[in-house]
Amino acid sequence: MAIMEIVKHPSDVLRQKAEPVRKVNAAIRRILDDMAETMYEAHGVGLAGNQVGIARRLVVIDVGDGLLKLINPEIVRRSGEIVEDTEGCLSIPGWQGEVPRDKAVQMRATLPNGRTAWFDAEDLFARAIQHEIDHLDGVLFLDRASSVYEVTPADAAAGEESQETEADGAQTAASTPGES
Repeated sequence: MAIMEIVKHPSDVLRQKAEPVRKVNAAIRRILDDMAETMYEAHGVGLAGNQVGIARRLVVIDVGDGLLKLINPEIVRRSGEIVEDTEGCLSIPGWQGEVPRDKAVQMRATLPNGRTAWFDAEDLFARAIQHEIDHLDGVLFLDRASSVYEVTPADAAAGEESQETEADGAQTAASTPGES
């Protein structure tokens, strides 16, 4: 496995709509492994293919319940209950925003073994899914945010402490849920 370079805003690849993966093979599984290693190294909870310069519909997510490697993920149902919370992004360091998202979603995706899986997600998991699928569609949290503000390294560290405290039980929307 290898650490990949995270593409930073305003790179054009972040605005590209990612192409579907047509065949799950060893190369795709290797990319997902590298994306996961990169996400963990950067202390994120999600990472989309666009963010490492690969315009393919690939996502890795880990909100504390274990790593998910997703191919061609799509949201098939939204709760309609909108919750606004703070998000950041590994491709937009130093900035966060208040972003309205559905509290719960249902997602379908292909797994690295080629099987289709369905996920019912709430709170932080639902927020991370929506954030990463937005990346695959060329949409950034900045496009959806009701407000955006610069954060210092000290602010970010305080947010991580808050996220760890809130994540110790049920999954909840934490202070920096969409970092990816």
